Amino acid sequence: MLHSLYNYFLTHKKNRQRNSLHKWLHWQLYKFLKSQLVEHYKNLATSNLRVDASSNIVVSLTSFPARIDVVHLAIRSVLNQTKKPKQVVLWLANEQFPLGEQGLPNKLLELKPLGLKIDFCEDIKAHKKYFFSFQEYSENLIVTVDDDIIYPRNFLEVLLDTHQKYPNCVVANRVRYMEVGADGFKPYREWKINKVDGDNPSKRIFSTGAGGVLYQPRFFQNSFYDIEGIKKTNCRNDDIWLKSGQLANNVSVAFTNFYVRQFIEIPDSQKESLFSSNVFEADNDRQMDEIFKYFGITNKAFD
Repeated sequence: MLHSLYNYFLTHKKNRQRNSLHKWLHWQLYKFLKSQLVEHYKNLATSNLRVDASSNIVVSLTSFPARIDVVHLAIRSVLNQTKKPKQVVLWLANEQFPLGEQGLPNKLLELKPLGLKIDFCEDIKAHKKYFFSFQEYSENLIVTVDDDIIYPRNFLEVLLDTHQKYPNCVVANRVRYMEVGADGFKPYREWKINKVDGDNPSKRIFSTGAGGVLYQPRFFQNSFYDIEGIKKTNCRNDDIWLKSGQLANNVSVAFTNFYVRQFIEIPDSQKESLFSSNVFEADNDRQMDEIFKYFGITNKAFD
């Protein structure tokens, strides 16, 4: 019942004629789900959590000290999918976790026998989510996820269904559409969310990581794996670096167009986040300009 309610909440389209009662009921459902999903995954028996050795999907994510006590909830939701991944890989920075696994909470470590692999690496911030998995699991489909989200049980299945329709595209559950004005691209904040105006797949669709994004490492050239370039451009938003790598290799994004609302965040997981500085302080626009120039991306790349 809980998962059915979550699916309904995420997929039920808004009625423009909604009255105050409908809005109140929607808000109550959101609050109920936000508390009950967390409790559900805290208490869900480990017998429900598993991977599938025959799957071709590797789910990759990263975390940091402020969220290390809640990331197990996101991982539990990934291990409870209708389509199971082959493995879940969590990348942690050596500098942030100098004690290695000895410094990690037991509720995270207990997921290792169920399909979680924990690797330690150089601290390249959000880029840890994909950078090393693309290279280590180059023959697999890689789905990146965030460490602060409770994922619906069918999100991997939804990505796979669209991947089968568009096997040569990146596939995303949540996107923005890169809108153009008289002087080039409009500010990031003005890009519509999950509205692509029938232009799907498209190079102007910009995937955002929170909804889960399916990649094929073959889409990216060797020049994409440039840690010094990431540092030189001060690229804090990994989605922008990933988009540049896609455009450099002429790869479009396919939007699943299945969910109409954002996935629910784990409570208190947003105390430390790059979102506000990237979006509300317009740093995404600065990064977009510098990183596109670094990759040599011009307007022709979107044709």
